[in-house]
Amino acid sequence: MLRAFLLIFGLLFVFGRQDADNDQYRRLLLNDPDVIDNRLAHLESTLLTVSQNLQSVTSSLTDLQTKYTHQEGVIVTVQNELAAEKAQHIRDIQNLQSYAAGEKYYYSSAYRGGASNMLCLPDNPDLSNTTGGGSSYIYGTEFNDNYLIAGAVNEDVSCALCRSTNTSSSVMFPGRKTCYTGWKEEYNGIIMSSAYSHSSSPYICVDANPIYVNGGQRSNDEHLLYVTNLKCGSIPCPPYTDNVHVNCVVCSK
Repeated sequence: MLRAFLLIFGLLFVFGRQDADNDQYRRLLLNDPDVIDNRLAHLESTLLTVSQNLQSVTSSLTDLQTKYTHQEGVIVTVQNELAAEKAQHIRDIQNLQSYAAGEKYYYSSAYRGGASNMLCLPDNPDLSNTTGGGSSYIYGTEFNDNYLIAGAVNEDVSCALCRSTNTSSSVMFPGRKTCYTGWKEEYNGIIMSSAYSHSSSPYICVDANPIYVNGGQRSNDEHLLYVTNLKCGSIPCPPYTDNVHVNCVVCSK
């Protein structure tokens, strides 16, 4: 019994001493300057890596912010340009003073000659100082129908010569109010011309929303425009209908 007790006590003493030695060894390692230096060096390296990554992210964000600011500037510039173009277009329309003109209508059979086409006279002419012979005249054009807009009778007709960008041809399609596939619509309206009892004038496509000449409400009875109707006969009906106004559309491509 005593031997067993002494054996157990001896084992406990030996293992307890080893644990104490291990604790002392660990304390020595923790207090070892080399260990501390290594850990500090590792920590500094980690902090340096984090700092470099942060700088890279910051640089990327700055670059994105610069690009975003540039794009914002481009968008604002484009918006300003479009607004300026729209404002100029509105001013051009408001200041439109080109004048549709042609031969005087004349009821008398003695006056059936003269020009049959119409002209678009600019508002800034280079005037001649020579008096004409009196055999041919150009007169301003008036609406003599209220079909397009109420109160259109006696309003002087304005006109414009337009250039369609990115197109090579422009055609007026009578009897249509929409363009065929592949064509771009410039405007649509109604066919008008002089009355059959007046001097002749061409069929023209008048915009469905005409702009009048400023201050041109007085009746001068000169070159007059009327809405043109269609008559069946040699023109097949259907597809056409007798005695109706004729649509028109100007298309380009």
